[in-house]
Amino acid sequence: MVPERLITADCHIAPPYELINELPEHYREFFPRIEKDENGRDVFKAGHIVTMAMMTGEGTESDITADATGAVGNVVAEAHPSFDAAEQLADLERDGVYGAVLIGRITDMPNAIPADADTTYCKVVNDWLAETWGPYLDRVAPGIHLPFKDVAASVAELERAAGMGLRPALLPDGIFERPYYMAEWEPLWEAADSLRIPITMHVGGLRSPLVGPGLMAYPGRQDIGWYMQCCGMGETLGWMTYSGVFERYPNLHVVMTEGYAGWLAFAMQFYDHHFSQSRLHDLGIDHIMGPAKIDVHPSYYLKRQAHATFMWDPLAIRSRDITGLDSLLWGNDYPHHEGSFPFSAEWIEKQFDGVPAAEVDQICRGNAAEIFGIKV
Repeated sequence: MVPERLITADCHIAPPYELINELPEHYREFFPRIEKDENGRDVFKAGHIVTMAMMTGEGTESDITADATGAVGNVVAEAHPSFDAAEQLADLERDGVYGAVLIGRITDMPNAIPADADTTYCKVVNDWLAETWGPYLDRVAPGIHLPFKDVAASVAELERAAGMGLRPALLPDGIFERPYYMAEWEPLWEAADSLRIPITMHVGGLRSPLVGPGLMAYPGRQDIGWYMQCCGMGETLGWMTYSGVFERYPNLHVVMTEGYAGWLAFAMQFYDHHFSQSRLHDLGIDHIMGPAKIDVHPSYYLKRQAHATFMWDPLAIRSRDITGLDSLLWGNDYPHHEGSFPFSAEWIEKQFDGVPAAEVDQICRGNAAEIFGIKV
């Protein structure tokens, strides 16, 4: 049975391009925006950020529109995104969705964007989110944009945005040049733990195979690349676990979003097995390999604080006895083509066939309500 009031843990929205006009003029060039050309036509300018429309090949400098569909990108024909909160919720309700985690920026920021410019941008976007969605904070969790190139600025903005009722914090699913096990991130984990703000790490192309000069596209690159990104999320959770972040901050919850969840059971099994092996330790090479900064099995922390969302993942459902129910969250990936909108009921009915109704309800509604503070 499909729960009456679904909560999607993966719903994409984007601020209006015109919001960029609120930035100081010398910052605007770094961000996607719509400008008038010499003929008075709206022309899209990419700035330094890769948008969803650009990632999916939908937009050029002439055909990305200034409306919500153009801003979000990769919009399935049946969806009607809107900058108006009530209209957006009405569209989600056509899919049986009552509550939603609202996700904006998902990728790492280019180094060319000055930290102060990104900090200013995040403040403007978060103010827009608070103003637009403020009347519906019992039903939605608007994700906090963080200027994560600057951890101190991120902490300050996390505290400010949380004070307006926004949550979760949005981070890339990993940053290779500054992995999350590094000490510089500690103030952010401490702040999120203290504020009880979960962190959503949406799949964002970090581990996608490169294509460029001398590197050819190959058959199946999109699917293979996405698979590598999904499984790579276990690396990020490994950083958070083995470095002791989860142990030091027991109220910190990390949600790996749109990366499926079938890999999570294997990650728990793999990490526990190798954590239990003492042979490497007996060789006396811990100083080379990097000793784990935890005293109990990794799965303990993963079950307590790590979560993964999926649209279609029967394997994750079958493996719920390993991961535990608390780790699994459903999302419809509105309004993207790879998502289940507006056929979520059919997808849920099929993949949860034979699963007790209470467990379906927990995965498709209850866990998100608990983690993100959505009331149903």
